[in-house]
Amino acid sequence: MSTPSPRVVITGAGTGIGRATALRFASDGARLLLIGRRQEPIETTAADCLSAGAASAAFAATDVASKPNAKGSLANAVATFAADCGDGVDILIANAGINPQRCPASDVDDAAWDDTFRVNVAGVHRACQAVLPHMLSNDADENNLRGAIVATASIAGMQGMKNRAAYGPSKAAVINYTQSLAVDYGAKGIRANCVCPGFVVTDINRHWIKELPKEQLASVENRHLLGLGSPEAVADAIHFLASPAARWMTGVVLPVDGGWSCH
Repeated sequence: MSTPSPRVVITGAGTGIGRATALRFASDGARLLLIGRRQEPIETTAADCLSAGAASAAFAATDVASKPNAKGSLANAVATFAADCGDGVDILIANAGINPQRCPASDVDDAAWDDTFRVNVAGVHRACQAVLPHMLSNDADENNLRGAIVATASIAGMQGMKNRAAYGPSKAAVINYTQSLAVDYGAKGIRANCVCPGFVVTDINRHWIKELPKEQLASVENRHLLGLGSPEAVADAIHFLASPAARWMTGVVLPVDGGWSCH
């Protein structure tokens, strides 16, 4: 979609890649709905987005995987936002994700497995379910497009990775889910793509990186030919995939990994 003030929903927007993405869209003058688990970070991001140029910045502290009829659910927040924006949504950034346990399969506990899939997979699904009716109701633009979805997967979903027995499969599911969206909704004018970040220094992994032995840290850094990533670098890629510049791209699995996946 090409609109002067796009209507954008972003999950996991309180910190890291989600926050950087919100600020990137704010600089376009977007109308934003920011979703996050914790009130304080999401409220701070909303205020910063207004300072950065957003036309509006609504926010909701809610569980991305909550059922649509639950009080305070993601679906209710999206419905209210869409109604306030002319009953439509142009862009969904399905970014919320967790990685609560880094270990091999035999050591993954049931709670960590369930939580990982609930947030990383069901959360993407719930966000899409909430937004799709409001995208499908949009008028098609000059390219016969009605909306764009970008999901955040991971290089861990593209290949086996040590101690990612729950996280890796959950992100592989996000990749397949995104491509399924592309197939189901392409003819209806909705594009769906995903980014696969490498190791980005965010709240989800900063502590883990600091605790790595020197040799292992050097190995991780060397594998990234351009160094470890920043949230802003991934946000730029997400913004591109959601923009009219990517109007002939759907079903794309885009590594944003500083060269990790090429060798």
